[in-house]
Order: sequence, then structure tokens, then C-alpha cells
Amino acid sequence: MKIEMIGTGAISAKELSACTLINEEILVDMPNGVVKTLKQTDHDISKIKVVLITHLHGDHFLDVPFFMLERFFNPVEDKAKIYCPLGTKEKIERIFGIAFPGDYDAVNNVANVEFIEFEQLNKEEILEEVYVDSKLVEHGELVTAYGYVIEQANNKIGFSGDSKMCPGIEYIVEQANVSILDMSVEGCGNKAHMGINDIEKLCKKYEDKTIIATHMRDCVKEKAKSMNIKNLIVPDDGQKIEI
Repeated sequence: MKIEMIGTGAISAKELSACTLINEEILVDMPNGVVKTLKQTDHDISKIKVVLITHLHGDHFLDVPFFMLERFFNPVEDKAKIYCPLGTKEKIERIFGIAFPGDYDAVNNVANVEFIEFEQLNKEEILEEVYVDSKLVEHGELVTAYGYVIEQANNKIGFSGDSKMCPGIEYIVEQANVSILDMSVEGCGNKAHMGINDIEKLCKKYEDKTIIATHMRDCVKEKAKSMNIKNLIVPDDGQKIEI
């Protein structure tokens, strides 16, 4: 499985907000600016067949309208499936109503995008022989926030989305060979995000696993790189990793 860290930043970071491309076909989260970033880095957006949204904060889903517009201006025969929390499609329609009044129906009719809203995914086959499980995680006051485990040919990649340290995170790391985890905070985490200390503890507890940090503030990334934590990768935007 090919992992590309398209964005690794938190909201305040200079890097693009956190999002990851798997096998050039699966995008986990669609933050503001990612469609332009993909075009600037010569990615073929028409190859993206599945989008997994972890939660409905703007830095994780606000480029969905621009993804739809890209497919409107450059029609794609294959349908793109957007797996997302309940209420996502309504929010996207409201965003269109503000940003592009009257255009939603025309764009939606051509974009060939299907919103698949769910409460739980259990061995959902999202592409041929590619499966995903969802896991509720804890992100501050937000009721619905998901992590994911994607499986292909006995390789498993886990995603925390945004979350504090919680049972859902432990489950994701236990299940996956490689886990891509929120590391927003210096030191200990808070009620919404994990910190370097949380990630370091996970690295020590699961020595046979690889953990990749994401959703980092600039100061967090700099500090974590200097610590040289075993089995932790602190990536830059665009970094590619293969498992």
C-alpha cells in the first residue's frame, strides 16, 4: 500500500491541513486547499475513487465542494464515493448555497459523487478487496468523530482523525501495521488532541508498529523531529511511505 502525506499540518501550521492519499485512489479527509495542492503536485484527481471524512470540522471537509467542481469541469466516468458522518451532504449543500448560490444541483448532476453517510462501517468494501472499519474517537465536544482502519491484502493502515488519547486510538493502533495519528500538542494532549507525550507512550507500548504523526503545529513538528523517537515518523508534506 502506498501512503502519501499530502498534508501534515494543524490549522495554524504553514503546511496543508492533515490529509493522506492511499494508493492514489483513497483520500482521508479533504481540507481547505487540498484540491489545488493535488493539482499543483501533478496528481490526477480523477483517480480518487473514495474519500473518507473523519469529522465535520472545516479543516477536514471544506474542499469537498471544490472536489465536486473539479469533477464538474472535468467529468469523470467512475463514481467517487464519499464516506462521511451523518449530516455531511446537507452541510455541503448549505456551503454551496453560500459560496455558489443556485449551483449545487447542476454541479451534483455532473460530478458523479455519492455521499455515503454512516454510523458505523464494519468491513465495508470500498474498492475491490479493500476494506474499511470505522471507530469512534473522542474529539472535544464533537459528538461524532471517527478513526479508520483500511485493509488490503493483510496490510492495515490506521487513522485517528482528530482525537485525544482514548480507547478508540488504542484499538486503531492494535489493529494496524501503520497508524497515522493526530499529534497536535507539545507535551501532554488535551481534551481534543493528542500530544507528543501520548505518541511517545504509544511508540513504546507498540514497539512492533510504525506510527506516523500528522495534524502538527510547526513547533510540535520541530520538537518531535529533534526527539528521534523510535518507530515514529515525523513527515513533511508530500512524503511517501510504502508498506
